[in-house]
Amino acid sequence: MKKKIFIIILFSVLVCSLVYRKDLKRLYNNYQEFRVLNNSIVWSSEKKLKFSDFNYEPEKIQMDNVAVTVGIISVHDISKKITHRSTTIFMPKESFITNKNDSLILRIAQARFDLCELYRRKMELKITSLNKQNIESINTDSITKYEELYYALFEKEWDKFNEIKTNELSIGLMKMEKYLEQELN
Repeated sequence: MKKKIFIIILFSVLVCSLVYRKDLKRLYNNYQEFRVLNNSIVWSSEKKLKFSDFNYEPEKIQMDNVAVTVGIISVHDISKKITHRSTTIFMPKESFITNKNDSLILRIAQARFDLCELYRRKMELKITSLNKQNIESINTDSITKYEELYYALFEKEWDKFNEIKTNELSIGLMKMEKYLEQELN
C-alpha cells in the first residue's frame, strides 16, 4: 500500500513538473535573482558607492588599493516575444579597499560600476532589437551569448583603463567619468 502511494505521488510530481516546467523555471530564476540582489547594491544614478560598502582589508596588495566586484544579473523568457530583465550590481562581500582615506579609490570603484551599467544598457538595446527578427530563430543560447559578449566588452574596456600609467591616472579617470556621465544621462 505504501509503495502504491509513493508511486502515485512520484508520478504526480513528474507530471506536474512536466506540465508546469516553464512556470517552475521562471520561479526558480526569480528566486535566484532575489538571492543575488538581496546581497548586492543595485546600480542607481542617485546612489554612489561609499567606503562602508567595501570590506576594509589593509593587508591586501592591490594595484589601485581597491577590488570592485560588479556584474549583471539577467532573467529572460522567450515566447511570442523576448522578455529580458537585467540589473547591474555591486557585490560588497566580494569587494575590498586597502585605504579608507583615498577618495580616488571610490572614484575608480564608481567608474567601474558605472561602466558596467553602460554595457548592461547596450546589451538590453541589442536583446530588445531581437524582437524585430524572426522569434523562432532566437533561443536561450542566443540571449546568453549576447549577455556574455557585452560583459566581455565591458571587461575589455575596463582593462584598457587599467593600462593607464599611475602618473596619468587622475586625467584618465576624469576622461572616463566625463564619458560615463554623457552616456548614462
